[in-house]
Amino acid sequence: IARINDKEWDGIVEALNPVVEGGIHSFKAKFLKHAQAIDKGVLESRKTVSIVGDDSVIHQKECLDNFLKVFEDHKIPMILFDTDILPRLFQSMPRSWHDSEHKCKTLCKFHPEEKNVITFAIQGTKFHGLEESIQKELNRRGFTTHITMVADPRYQEKGKPTLIPSYFWAAKKDHVIHIAFLYDRMTTYLWLAPVSPKDWKDTVDVLAPALSDGWHSMERIGAKFPTFPLTIDGHKISVPYHIDKFLKQYKTSRFIECNHKRAQHFKDKFESKLTEKDKNFKASAKKVVATAKKVLDKLNIPFWLSSGTCLGWFRQCDIIPYSVDVDFGVRIEDYDPKLIKRMERAGLPLKNKFGFQNDSFELSFISEEGVKLDIFFFYESKNFMWNGGTQAHDGRKYKYLFPKITLCWTEFVGLKVRIPCEARSYIEANYGHNWMVPVKQWQWNLSPPNVVTNGKWEDSEMEEAVQIY
Repeated sequence: IARINDKEWDGIVEALNPVVEGGIHSFKAKFLKHAQAIDKGVLESRKTVSIVGDDSVIHQKECLDNFLKVFEDHKIPMILFDTDILPRLFQSMPRSWHDSEHKCKTLCKFHPEEKNVITFAIQGTKFHGLEESIQKELNRRGFTTHITMVADPRYQEKGKPTLIPSYFWAAKKDHVIHIAFLYDRMTTYLWLAPVSPKDWKDTVDVLAPALSDGWHSMERIGAKFPTFPLTIDGHKISVPYHIDKFLKQYKTSRFIECNHKRAQHFKDKFESKLTEKDKNFKASAKKVVATAKKVLDKLNIPFWLSSGTCLGWFRQCDIIPYSVDVDFGVRIEDYDPKLIKRMERAGLPLKNKFGFQNDSFELSFISEEGVKLDIFFFYESKNFMWNGGTQAHDGRKYKYLFPKITLCWTEFVGLKVRIPCEARSYIEANYGHNWMVPVKQWQWNLSPPNVVTNGKWEDSEMEEAVQIY
């Protein structure tokens, strides 16, 4: 909101009398007082923030003007994607803004040397066919440029992979401008590619000394987000419509692509032709995953692929055809008592209910086609996490020990689902180091290397701790 000086205010009052009077004057006084406070705050912040010299600010502005002009000339819409700038975009006094005389209040940042990168994003398809023209023009304007390429995971076939640009870099003097390319995944999601250690080394080598080792990126996926256009520092740029929501999702959007090379190796070495029974199970299991995901998502219950379903994703990027069920993991604190009724309403009636919420809780549901869904609830101890198991006929209890995990996203049977970020250690805990070799004879309470006995339900507990429908 711009400030109104006394002369302008008197003109407004004179033009709009008698409508504008009395109470509005008190608003004016409060408004001017607030504006003076902002001025004071900015001055105070200048005393505490390490300010980049004027020459650096002016040069950063010139770099941005030149860089963005090239993309504007090529009619490529630019999205502000910088997680340092976006939170401050509509604050009245962000500490990162420069003096108005530089006319670069937002995009020019105060920065230590290792954070001299500003990030934009564009749709990857908009860049296709314009790479050479854009690089040539930026080079002519004094920029050093570099494009990071990545294999397109959407088209995984034998032979040479299809390469697509993942990041575009432009450096001039000590300023770096970075573009992330966004690609459609599963219709409703956008995918941001990873940077391999080799790609990053190559990028740093090309752009040094402007780019340091302190910056890095990781593979991410998120829902498509609406944007709205703004003119920022004289440039037409789009920003996410719901910035807070976008930033919150971005923080938890780490994505891990299934290892398609490993899956192909497994297929070549171990898989035989699928029987009709195998095909039917895979189709039915996929329906169970989709149905259960919809229910859990509506209840805001974060779940992840666990046990054999997680192994199928990790090892062969698919459902294990000779499996007999679908396995999900959920933290016990995320349990919602409405879950059972919602599952039944969705066509997955309860089959088994084991344990209690404070100990070894487990729910099993069954589909119309006979595919079972096991939801294991996990508890945290000091050094590990665990889920329980119950022997139905005698009440013996088991505990499965896992390393603590964080959650990432992946694509599985055409769905966006969570998996442990630490997937390999999670798999090895449950299946040992020889997880690559198929095991078709598996005893749930003896075969896993991470299973330990955990006592037995008391006779007085059995009726409630072991419920079979």
